[in-house]
Amino acid sequence: MTRNETMLRKLSALQFALWEMHLYLDTHPWDLSMLESHNRTAARYKQVRNEFEDVCYPLTAEKGHGVEWLKNPWPWEIEECDC
Repeated sequence: MTRNETMLRKLSALQFALWEMHLYLDTHPWDLSMLESHNRTAARYKQVRNEFEDVCYPLTAEKGHGVEWLKNPWPWEIEECDC
């Protein structure tokens, strides 16, 4: 697995965790420890995403220059893990 693929999988895992925490916090807004965990995970996601975009390529048009972000493989073009 390439470095790009490893970082994309890490981003995917962090994004999934953030979404799950978000859903939990919708029904448990008083859980301050989960809120702290969510904030730490969000900071880690931002750090990994920035590192990926600096080293590899932009993930959105927001960070890209023109259509540069469209030149890389789409999520469905990446081979699945044989785990």
